Amino acid sequence: MDTNLSNKVSDLLKEAEFKTGGFVYKHIAEGKSNPLIAVKSAVDRMRELHDIEDHEFNDICKEILELLKSK
Repeated sequence: MDTNLSNKVSDLLKEAEFKTGGFVYKHIAEGKSNPLIAVKSAVDRMRELHDIEDHEFNDICKEILELLKSK
């Protein structure tokens, strides 16, 4: 993953949805439906804030999901 995408992933992980107790974190921890959908939903809401381009979206979502699962 290139540095720009890594930086965006790091910045996104600082958002409340991805922290312990946040929407996406709870979704994964509780084993609810497809966790990638929860990640994509949260990232999609923050696209403009974090300047996420269409071609970066899926890679960023997959990386965030992997990082959250490994916690």
